[in-house]
Amino acid sequence: MMKSPTAAIATNQLDIAKAQARARVNRFLLSAVGSQFAAGNAEIDRVTNDWKIPILLVTPGFVAGQVGEACVSWHTHEIISHTLVEQIYAEAETLKQRYDAEIQAAFLQAGNR
Repeated sequence: MMKSPTAAIATNQLDIAKAQARARVNRFLLSAVGSQFAAGNAEIDRVTNDWKIPILLVTPGFVAGQVGEACVSWHTHEIISHTLVEQIYAEAETLKQRYDAEIQAAFLQAGNR
């Protein structure tokens, strides 16, 4: 089935908005939380019509899991709310302990590239 040109435009605009929301969260994470965290796949909350974006603990070549969530306004592209930084760190510590071997292997493999 072929998409109509207007459907393609709408899809492209949605993809751009999604990328902008993720970029906003990634800027926040880098400036306020740390480089071991990244925004996951943005999804629209059908109740609030805002972006819900998981905050992930990441290492080179390995995603340990979700440590929080951010909410980004659909209209202003501003972060409305996010998991407290202290809670993000606490969740990250739990995942680091759980996936210690996988995280170490990912760093070793990244160093060999």
